[in-house]
Amino acid sequence: MILTKTTIGFVTQRYDTEKKRFIDQEFIGSDDRSWENTMGDSVDAPEGKNGDEPYLNYEMKSPAEIAGINNFKKGDFVLVTPAEGDLAQHEFQGHVKGFRCGELITVEDQEGDCFDCYPDQLESLEEKDRTSD
Repeated sequence: MILTKTTIGFVTQRYDTEKKRFIDQEFIGSDDRSWENTMGDSVDAPEGKNGDEPYLNYEMKSPAEIAGINNFKKGDFVLVTPAEGDLAQHEFQGHVKGFRCGELITVEDQEGDCFDCYPDQLESLEEKDRTSD
């Protein structure tokens, strides 16, 4: 049987006004929770492996992890540092071409080749850096 657990709580988020982005968040769940079956009827909490009510940690990613993609927009000039095993074997400069799967940023290098990168592999370059190529 599939049951749904609803936990009442709140989220606190911190925003960096200089970087113009959220830097972290914290999820706080209270003891106010309810269990329902697939029909929406309230049911008693099931018994977990240890005889206690089952518990699952809140494994939510912070905005710094998931919204890193939002720090970039199409056309931004960036420095890419490849991860171990990437097709690109050295740092290169390019521009943001697009976004994939909600977590990857496609960067086109100076030869026109495109690479999918994670936001933590990119460093934004200022406009003045673009003119020094």
